[in-house]
Amino acid sequence: RLRPRGVGGPGASTNARVMEVLQQRIVDGLRGCSEEDLARLDSYYICRLSSENVRLTVVARMAELDMGFREKTKQYLPLMLRLQESIQRELPDCFRWSLPRGARDWLERLKMRRLQETAPWSLGDQDIFSTARARLRSSRADGGAP
Repeated sequence: RLRPRGVGGPGASTNARVMEVLQQRIVDGLRGCSEEDLARLDSYYICRLSSENVRLTVVARMAELDMGFREKTKQYLPLMLRLQESIQRELPDCFRWSLPRGARDWLERLKMRRLQETAPWSLGDQDIFSTARARLRSSRADGGAP
């Protein structure tokens, strides 16, 4: 496991300084960063190692680019789903509520997409009883028992 904040030894302040510089470079280059570079930021790094401000900035930028949903970025959808899952699991709800509205909506869309792929039921089917209802109607019309 990475321990960039150190474990209390003589290198702890150096580790903290390296993390500060790394985070500042990420934030400074965020606007010029490609979608691929953004997608490759590890979810563990974003959720556990980066500061709250960096997290907010990175997630808001990903949402602004609609990562995973646009044609240009759809190949990164699995990475974005993993990020959403990590954010939901690792970070408190107050983090999500501190995001801009567009970013919260983007995370919600990712959550729904993940549920569509992993749920044992179909979320996309609005009327799951339509076939049973049609059989019941036809049996009633025929005068038979359901």
